[in-house]
Amino acid sequence: MSFMELNQKHVVAAQLETIKYPKIIAHTENGSSLTIETNEKQRDDPAFWQAISAILKAHLWVPVSTRLHQLTDSDWLMPDPA
Repeated sequence: MSFMELNQKHVVAAQLETIKYPKIIAHTENGSSLTIETNEKQRDDPAFWQAISAILKAHLWVPVSTRLHQLTDSDWLMPDPA
């Protein structure tokens, strides 16, 4: 199953390629390159950078907002369509 099958609007699956502080370079499932912007809190958080380094090393896919070019804070959870 493709991560894109989750059908979330404005969110794509991305695999991290490199860290160029304060930005993170990644690519999507279709091979497009994108730059992930970090916010001030993330930039000042050593635990965040340790986690990003571990994700990069493990070649994990992460959800990224295509509107904001930022990591999403809700993983792959979708709002309840109630």
